[in-house]
Amino acid sequence: MPQPDQHEDVWSRAVTVGGLRVDEVRSVLQKSIRRGLVEEAALAAYELFRTGVQTEELLWRRLEIIAVEDVGEGLPHAPALLHAMNEQRVRQTTDLERWMYSAHAVKLLASAPKDRSTMELAFWASTQIDSGERSVEVQDLHVDHHTRRGVQRGRGTDFWWAAGGHQLTNELHPEGSPWSAYVRTLLGGDGQGDTTEGQHTAPAAPETTDAALSSMP
Repeated sequence: MPQPDQHEDVWSRAVTVGGLRVDEVRSVLQKSIRRGLVEEAALAAYELFRTGVQTEELLWRRLEIIAVEDVGEGLPHAPALLHAMNEQRVRQTTDLERWMYSAHAVKLLASAPKDRSTMELAFWASTQIDSGERSVEVQDLHVDHHTRRGVQRGRGTDFWWAAGGHQLTNELHPEGSPWSAYVRTLLGGDGQGDTTEGQHTAPAAPETTDAALSSMP
């Protein structure tokens, strides 16, 4: 993905109260968290915190990015934790109390296992689409009663069930729940289990939705 020219980054032209370039302190913060250097990351975070409200917000936006880009599956609930901490941070009335939330977030991320697979997946998908190497493939089973074309073709829950629209991979409880058979029967299944995906036929199409709407007074 293209990166903005450095001269377009407003923080490359700003300095902290300690006379350091803000973009460089931000860089220290992220590289230190990546390497698990808790103290170095905390020092960089405090430099941003003490400089002012805008750089304090910059600190938290960067922590949110780090949680997804560098920590990822190492601590999958990190974004939710940061959101909760940030909500509490902004309600504090003293600098010390607000700063403790920033320090806690930095310590949490720096100490967590690291994983870049989310960033790599995001980069892969955008590059594949933008380069034209891959595109979204809409298969017949996707055109069910949740789509306009599926409704126009008369496809209801029977089609959805037979086409395998309900199937889950890596299901937590593949044996089902006490209510599975009941729900499957209501949705067009036999109540016994999954059918083979792809072995389906569409029922004869009744009057299309467009035709029905156009005939209404």
